[in-house]
Formats: sequence, structure tokens, C-alpha cells
Amino acid sequence: MRKKFLTVVTALSLVAATAIPTFAATVWYKGSAVSWDYGRSLKVYSYSNVQSSVYEHSATANTTSSGWKLPCDVAKAKQFVGTKTATAYWNCRG
Repeated sequence: MRKKFLTVVTALSLVAATAIPTFAATVWYKGSAVSWDYGRSLKVYSYSNVQSSVYEHSATANTTSSGWKLPCDVAKAKQFVGTKTATAYWNCRG
């Protein structure tokens, strides 16, 4: 019984220790909604995901760009940052 309890406590501790804040937002470009999801992944990666149904768009995580994507395609960027600051950007054109 004690071994089972310790296994459960260890598993819950690992889950709690890996909780990473992520953010999702609806941003606007020329009156059109753009979906933007950004944050940290596995505590050491910066990421940015962007999707627009109207305009070409791109995502940037620190210095890594997704390149321009067509409307409805998801633009994804991810970069290893370790313990450094994670930054995320979105861009649209058209």
C-alpha cells in the first residue's frame, strides 16, 4: 500500500512540476480575427502558433520564423530558449 501511495504522489508531483503557462488570444488585423497561441513548451521552448482565414500570416518564436502561410494554414514556430526569456510574435499581410 505504501509503495502504491508513493507512486501516486510522485506522479502527481511530476505533473504539477511540469505545469507551464500558455496563452491563447484572438487578435485583430484589418477587422479580421486572427487566432494566436503562444507560450513555453516543456519549460525550455518558446512557441508561437497563428492562424488567419483571410490573410497570409506568420509566427515567430524568439528568432525562429514560420515563414508566410496561406489563409487557413497554421503558422508554427518553436525555438529552444532554455531558461532565457521566451518571446512570441504574429504578423499578417495583405
